[in-house]
Amino acid sequence: MYLYKDCSDIPIFNFDIIYRTNDFKYLVVGYNGYKDIKVPKGANERWQEIKKEWIKLLDNNVIAYYHQLLLECVYLETRYNVVEMLLKQIFERQMDDETLGKYKESLLEWKYKWNEKQDKYQNLKRLLNQLKSSKNKIDLKIDELKTLREENELEGEATSLERQAVVLEQVTGKNNIDIKTISAKKWLEISKMASEINEQRRKVNGK
Repeated sequence: MYLYKDCSDIPIFNFDIIYRTNDFKYLVVGYNGYKDIKVPKGANERWQEIKKEWIKLLDNNVIAYYHQLLLECVYLETRYNVVEMLLKQIFERQMDDETLGKYKESLLEWKYKWNEKQDKYQNLKRLLNQLKSSKNKIDLKIDELKTLREENELEGEATSLERQAVVLEQVTGKNNIDIKTISAKKWLEISKMASEINEQRRKVNGK
């Protein structure tokens, strides 16, 4: 199995899913979500490289940054909900070591580390405090997103890729933007183009 190499290679559809869910199966070339596959070694490292490239490509563009911030909010909220559910299950259920081990692995995937030197309730207390701190971060990011949206008159409901694709088609005049085949880099370039077109329209209209 091969991993997507960079932002010019990975489809924005796959990029979006990995960013929101940390599901590295979508980093495998050709994976369509219908089979259970084993993620190759090095997937996390490759993903970190792709994310770094994505940040460089943003180039301080308002629309691009808005999209990045939107993805980050979705990711943080998804992580919060999943971790909250995992901790609730650990607290309420009596688990054998094997089952608890699987929950620990799931928590680690979302950057919540179980400390083997602490007992169950010490771990739960610490991780719940970490979860509480993450909620504060989510609130700050959402406030930033709202401010950016209001200051730049951005579309507030275009949260899904499908909806964003429709908006980009309308603004740029490009037809049939396929989110499952268009690369993350090309998607970003079209977003920048749409931003420039909107800026020109505002100047023409005197706004």
